[in-house]
Amino acid sequence: MTDKAPSEQRFADAVQAAQQIEQWSTGAQALALLTAVREWGWTRFLSTSRDIRRLAEFTGLTPAQLETVLDALRLFGVVEHDGTEVWLSPTFAALAADDAWLALPDVLDNAEVSRRLIQGAVPATHGPLSAGDALVVARTTGGRPTTVTAALFERLLRDLPEWAESLREGNHLDVGSGIATATLTLSSLFPQMRTTAIELVPEVAAEARRRAEQHGLAGRVDVRCMDARDFPAEGTFDSAFWDQPFFPEPTRTATLAMIRRALRPGALLSVPEEDAEAQDIDERSGALRRLLRAQWRAPRDRSAAELAAEAEEAGFTVERVAPTSFGRFVLLRRPADVAEPGPARR
Repeated sequence: MTDKAPSEQRFADAVQAAQQIEQWSTGAQALALLTAVREWGWTRFLSTSRDIRRLAEFTGLTPAQLETVLDALRLFGVVEHDGTEVWLSPTFAALAADDAWLALPDVLDNAEVSRRLIQGAVPATHGPLSAGDALVVARTTGGRPTTVTAALFERLLRDLPEWAESLREGNHLDVGSGIATATLTLSSLFPQMRTTAIELVPEVAAEARRRAEQHGLAGRVDVRCMDARDFPAEGTFDSAFWDQPFFPEPTRTATLAMIRRALRPGALLSVPEEDAEAQDIDERSGALRRLLRAQWRAPRDRSAAELAAEAEEAGFTVERVAPTSFGRFVLLRRPADVAEPGPARR
């Protein structure tokens, strides 16, 4: 004798599935609420503690409406209040601050792009990211050049003294610069440094140029919108940085060959490892991350050892794999050699 008849079991199973969907929907609803309050100026207004009556005047909501919204925002960790005053929680205040490395609007835009890309995975309607989506991804992964960002880079450079030395008065090549947050931040730390930044997507390159102008660095940061494999310089750069997670498989060999030609003998190449799995919240988020990366055709996640082997095959020598507070970096040198291989492209 079973505990439940077949019809009862099917009913219980359906209810369980519906409850699971409701849990997923709760997160989507919270995201929609945060998007709305950000668009209506609440996050900026609540960057300092406000009297709830003053907030009611600002929002135009009735006391009952405002209480309901604030209760939801509090339960999701967005705000705190004591009954008379309300303010952003410390974590959301940090994200909404003007000097935050990541900007709250960019994070929300990226969540919407991710939702659309995941939805497109089932009919397999994917290809290269659109220009608008590429810009959103670049803003979210690159962040902004602020005082907070500069402090983070100072910490990173303490872990990578070789890189800091190569940048001090050098000619630097940033391959896959995105919106050039790293280049602009390093330029602010090293006033003698000059950089050529290579970015493929015109809209992303335009944003990098705009930011260089905004920060008064256009004279020292030359943003080139082009395929990195076609960059013609030979033996003129003292250092290079390759943001390799954004380079798909067919482009990597030729890109490394270009970087090797562009560097002077003995110059340093820095390559970050992307330990994507370490960023996953749980197994479910990891599965969605892999699906999302497949949608925008990201290359497979390479370990530091694999990156070192890939660079050695391209003619670099490995100086060391450096652990830092922000993940591992592979530090490489272009050796002093006589004959350079011809341009490779595949």
